[in-house]
Amino acid sequence: MTRNGRLVTAVGIALALIVGFGAGWLTHGTVSGPPEPAAGQAPQGNHPDDVEDRPETGFETVTVDLDEAHDLGDGFSVRLTRFERGVEEGGVDPTTGREGDLPYVSWRVELDNESDETVQTGVVTRSCAVGDPLRESGSPALGDSAHPPESLEPGQSGYWDEDCWVEEGDTRIQYTIEFQDQDFMPIYPAVTFAGTLD
Repeated sequence: MTRNGRLVTAVGIALALIVGFGAGWLTHGTVSGPPEPAAGQAPQGNHPDDVEDRPETGFETVTVDLDEAHDLGDGFSVRLTRFERGVEEGGVDPTTGREGDLPYVSWRVELDNESDETVQTGVVTRSCAVGDPLRESGSPALGDSAHPPESLEPGQSGYWDEDCWVEEGDTRIQYTIEFQDQDFMPIYPAVTFAGTLD
């Protein structure tokens, strides 16, 4: 084989290796992972959204009146106080897309730890629905203290401010709160406060 022939062969082999490795790299990850489920089958795997992989909490949502304090257990209780209506000038409701002077209702969430041990409140998720029929409502987040306490020492109380957009003619409101751990698993049953406002 001539010198030029060896050079052409070497270049050809190098190109074949580059193309082969490149194709393997480009398809890396596209075929890995669990296979897609057949039609009619539930998805399987270890994704956190897989319902069958979640442990049962045994908790059911509890519904109480707006002015009722609820004992979550272990001396830990929650209640809503200081309901007030107002109008936010230049407000923006991303749920409805409305802008301008928007009416809202605000309140305070109060927590009490009457136990002998520190209570971890973890991550707090909450939602608000208003009107009849109920519809989801966003929050203008106007309060001075919008962050729930992460824990309460024995005998300690805590609070934070809440609000949601409410049309002036709407009197029905429903507010749901749930305390979760860092893995977003409930620590206590979710509590829904429901009732009517003036």
